[in-house]
Amino acid sequence: MTPEPRERAPLGAFLGGVLASQTVNNALHLAQPLLIARLSGSLGEAAFFSAFDTAVHMAGTAVGGWPADKIGARRLLILSTLGRGAALALIPALWAAGRLTAGSAMAAYTLDAAVRGLTDTAVHTLPLELAEHERAELDRLNSRYELVFDLGAVAGPLLLGAMMLWMRGAAVHALIPLGFALSALVFVAVPERSLSARRPARAPRAPAGGTREGLRLVALSPELLFSCLSLALLNLYPLRKLMSAFFAKALLQVPAAAGWVGAAFGAGGALGSLLYARFRGRGTGAGWVAAGAAGTVLLAVGWLPGSLSVMLAAVFVFALANVGARLAMTARLQLDTPPETAGGVTAVARFGQNAVSVGLKALLGAAFALGAGPRAAFGLVGAGLGLLAALQLAAAARLAGRPAPAALPEPAA
Repeated sequence: MTPEPRERAPLGAFLGGVLASQTVNNALHLAQPLLIARLSGSLGEAAFFSAFDTAVHMAGTAVGGWPADKIGARRLLILSTLGRGAALALIPALWAAGRLTAGSAMAAYTLDAAVRGLTDTAVHTLPLELAEHERAELDRLNSRYELVFDLGAVAGPLLLGAMMLWMRGAAVHALIPLGFALSALVFVAVPERSLSARRPARAPRAPAGGTREGLRLVALSPELLFSCLSLALLNLYPLRKLMSAFFAKALLQVPAAAGWVGAAFGAGGALGSLLYARFRGRGTGAGWVAAGAAGTVLLAVGWLPGSLSVMLAAVFVFALANVGARLAMTARLQLDTPPETAGGVTAVARFGQNAVSVGLKALLGAAFALGAGPRAAFGLVGAGLGLLAALQLAAAARLAGRPAPAALPEPAA
């Protein structure tokens, strides 16, 4: 008897909310270092704060595992997106009142970072609820998520550039919290229940274990641990805001060019997600990760000529290759994750990925704080990226000898 075809997950509201939130999120991630540098008078301080901001975000991802498993990723995503809008609304309010200082801006951005960690865990757990651990459905959802994520990375910097031309002061920063409020409204339209709720249950659902249970599972499973570590090595996208802003301001002396470099990151990522959707196959993913390593090398050296066109090409190719690698490893992680602990395992994975971002941003901050000049600073960061490229290549080599994930893990009894 031919099995009944599984219903595809409804993605419109989810992807629409991601596009709206990522557009304003990417505008925020370029506006933040520029505003902190302006208020504090130091690029190094802006980079160090960005590293601290990501560390707070990282802590939020760890905390987010429990509510994601307890109340569901959808509800957590709506509530945390609204929370981000509320936190960021403090910036234009303080500016309009004439009370915005470097310290008060950092406080508002720190509050946003804590809530953003919850959003991070929720938005990466929701695909597991919607796709129900099917390889084809996960690849479909992940590649579409990455596409709209990167379209937001193109639109966000361009939106910021337009706002900086047409608006002044608080008005630019007022549109960002409004965008998050709109995103939360769109997420409300995501179906309340996952596909599994409309099919017979195969086994009782285990109690939600949260991040602690996720950490236990990752520690005990070589496959989960390998996927988490590989994803951490590949998580270089958060550098786009600092590298774009600092390259434009410190090397080119044209701050407005930050939007062009940021948009090139997004455009490359969008094309990479389309290529992955077309050619993903069902192999181990080693080829995608090896290509990601080559892209990291380009990012490490793309700043050397001090040319906007060369940097645009380098970040475009990096993003294209990096997205395919991350999607391949994300699929492996999701297929090996037991459904009842999706939030906890996702929280652990996102914590590790953000830990790498903290280290790279701190390295960038230290490089600029040394006062040796922008080229020396970028050289130090390039060396760090080169080391990561070598580790990514080693991960690809090890991945080539591993079997492709094939089966859905059975829920715990």
